[in-house]
Amino acid sequence: MSKHTSKKQNPLDDSYWQYFLKLESDFHAATRYIACSKTNDTTCSIEFAQQLVCINTECEAILKKICKIIDPKNPAANMGHYKRTMLKKFPEMHKAPVRLDRFDRTVHPFAEWNNAGGRLDWWNAYQDIKHHRDSNFEKANLKNTLEALCALLILELYLYESVSSNGAENRCGTLLLWAPGMPRSKMVPSTEFLPHLPLHAKE
Repeated sequence: MSKHTSKKQNPLDDSYWQYFLKLESDFHAATRYIACSKTNDTTCSIEFAQQLVCINTECEAILKKICKIIDPKNPAANMGHYKRTMLKKFPEMHKAPVRLDRFDRTVHPFAEWNNAGGRLDWWNAYQDIKHHRDSNFEKANLKNTLEALCALLILELYLYESVSSNGAENRCGTLLLWAPGMPRSKMVPSTEFLPHLPLHAKE
């Protein structure tokens, strides 16, 4: 069996990707009023609070799913466990970039995972907004929402590459975000990949 054909051949349901596109569309709509530039990073709003909760809820769902694939006998239950399990399989995941060409901006949402005690600000913001919004409302800002959305995009690509023949090369339709492995258009395949992807190239 060739390296390429050793990849799993059961396409994953497209609902995860369609839900991501819906969340990205919501964020894209907000950029009509608040430009996605670093000067606006601390701008906070009820809209960002809602998006931050929705995005991170999906991040957790996908993290659980990927971690179960990596280590089915040891289910991950919190971010510390997700981090250990993900880095066991994808040790250079912290390098994964997401690009916003329109705003000349690149985000590395998992960069802190390169540090032993590194914590993800966008995830901590989500926890604070979910449990103590009254005293942490300033964390419902553009920067945390953007970084969470970028993290979700990266997780989507790792998920589709991990369990499906319908992988990252088929993820298209985004309005704002792009990551290595995604086609620039339906006619232009990517020549770049996230760290450790595509998986079939190393099997």
